[in-house]
Amino acid sequence: MNQVQRLTKFPIGIRMFNRPEYSERFLLSLLNQTLELDQSRILCFIDGYDKSSDYFQKIPDRTQAVANLVAKYLPEARIIRPESNQGLARALFDLQKSVYGMDDSAWGIFLEDDLVLDPSYLEVLEHLIGLASQTEQVVKVAACQVHMGYLKLPPSENRKHFFLGQGTQAFAEDREFFQMRLEITSSYVNSLAGSAYVHKNREKVFANLARLGIFNVLGNNDGVLDQVIPYFKKLHIVAGSNLLTDIGVGGETSFRYPQIEVPNEKLDNPLETTLAQLQGALPNLEEELNAIQTRHFSDLWQVYRRAESITHTTKFIIKKLLSKFTARLGLSR
Repeated sequence: MNQVQRLTKFPIGIRMFNRPEYSERFLLSLLNQTLELDQSRILCFIDGYDKSSDYFQKIPDRTQAVANLVAKYLPEARIIRPESNQGLARALFDLQKSVYGMDDSAWGIFLEDDLVLDPSYLEVLEHLIGLASQTEQVVKVAACQVHMGYLKLPPSENRKHFFLGQGTQAFAEDREFFQMRLEITSSYVNSLAGSAYVHKNREKVFANLARLGIFNVLGNNDGVLDQVIPYFKKLHIVAGSNLLTDIGVGGETSFRYPQIEVPNEKLDNPLETTLAQLQGALPNLEEELNAIQTRHFSDLWQVYRRAESITHTTKFIIKKLLSKFTARLGLSR
C-alpha cells in the first residue's frame, strides 16, 4: 500500500453487480489509494440478479461472491442488496440518496466496480472538490471520461489542467446540485418503472424528459445526467490526466468509451492545480459547453428532419403503389 497521508473526507458510494472478477481488482485498487479509507462511510450497492441483463442472458448469479469480496476487503462498509435488479439509473439514484443522507456529505464520491483506480485517484478527487467548492459553476468532478464533444470540437492547443467531462465513472458530485436536479431525476427514474433498464420504453422516457426540458434520444442514464448539467448552467470538469483503467467489457450497451486526447495531458499534474487556474479556465469551459450543446441539438434536428423526410417519402411511394395497384384491379374487372 502507498504511504497514507490522511483519512478520506467524503462518503463513498460504490455500484457493484454480478462481476466478482472485476470487483476484486477494483477493491484492491481502492485499498491501494494514497488516502486511507474511512470504511464506515462506504456504501456498496450490489444490484440484484433477478430480471437483470445477466438474468436474461442466463449468466449465473454470482452476487453473493461479490458480497463476500466486499466483506473480505471492506469489512466495515455497509452493503445494500436489493432482491431484484434495479438497473443502472435507479441503482445510482438510490445510492446517491443514501450517501447524501450521511453526516458531512456536502459532496459524495461515486465509483463503479469495473474500474482499476490509479493510487492517487481519491486524492485527486478531493483536491478537485476543494477547488470546485469555491465556485458556483462546478458541481461535478472526475479524473476520467473527457467529454466526447471534443471529438468534433477539440479544445484549443493552449488549454490545460481542466476540461469538460461526462458520464458517471468515478466522479464526485455536489449534494446541493443533486437536490437541484432531484425532480428531473426522480421523474426519469419513475419513467423506467415496469420494465428492466435494458428493456426500457425509450419513447416514454424521451417524452417524459422532453416535457421537463431534457432531450436525450436513447434514454440512457449517463446521457440524461449529462444533459442535466447544462440545463442548470453548471459544469462537470475533469483533470487533464486520465487516472483509471476501464476493465469492463460488454455492459448494458456494449459501448467502450473512447480515449480522447487533450492538450498538455502528459504535463498535467492535477494535484498541483490551483483555484486561480480553475477560475481562469471557467470562461473557456462555459464557451466549449455551449458550442458542444449547440452541436448536440443541431445533430438531433438533423436526425429528426431525415426521419420525417423518410416517413413522408415512404408514405408517398406507398400511396403511389397502392394507386397503381387499385387502378390495375379496376382494369381487370
